[in-house]
Parts: sequence; C-alpha cells; structure tokens
Amino acid sequence: MLKTVIFWPAIAQAALIFLAYVNLGAVRASAVRAGLVKDTDFAPGAEPAASASGRRLLANQFELPVLFFVVIGFLFLIDGVSILELALAWLFVLLRVLHAVSVLKGPLVLRHWSFLAGFLVVVALWADLAIRLI
Repeated sequence: MLKTVIFWPAIAQAALIFLAYVNLGAVRASAVRAGLVKDTDFAPGAEPAASASGRRLLANQFELPVLFFVVIGFLFLIDGVSILELALAWLFVLLRVLHAVSVLKGPLVLRHWSFLAGFLVVVALWADLAIRLI
C-alpha cells in the first residue's frame, strides 16, 4: 500500500475545518443582516446562539484534531502506515463529522459519545506509533 494514502483522512479533516470557518462566517453575516447584532462584535456570551455554536465548533477543531494531524505525520515519517492506521484515521474523521453535526444540530449525548470515541481512536493511533518505535 502506498503510505501516502494516510494523508487522505488528514485532508478530509482539514476540509471539515474549512467548512467550519465557512459556517461561522455565514451565520455571523446572517446575524448582522438580521440585526441580531449591531456590528461585527461577537463577544462570547453576547453573540447569537448560531454564532456561538459555530465558534465552539471551530474551536473544537484545534484541540483533539491537532493530535490527529501530528500522529498522522509521524506515522508517515516512520513508514508506519498499514490498513489498521488507515482505518483508524478514517474512523476519526467520521467521528469528527458526527461531532460537528451534533455541535450544530444534534443531541448533547451524540456530541459526548462522538468526542469520546474520537479521543480513543487518537489514543490508539498514538499507542500504535509508540509500539512501532519500540
């Protein structure tokens, strides 16, 4: 298997982050047009609910996914890419999509479970990396 295939889940995760930026911009522009805010000051606690959800979604993309991007790069560098790592990487992206949907529209329980499962997947990728280095 070509080891570069591990970058496709990372590219998909980056696309999710880009979509989160687009979503936040769209909901904030809509709030300004609707007169929900007098200007573009979206201070936490004073912004419309859709904007607050979009801000939380974007902030979440720079927490756990950062560890995902790093471990993907390390696995690539040590030629540590097999079907297991590829499957875990795609599972992480799927779970982050579920998490993103739940942040914006879904039930809180889905957000918690999708985050926990994604966290465990990233832990598994890091454990896999550690085992490969031993």
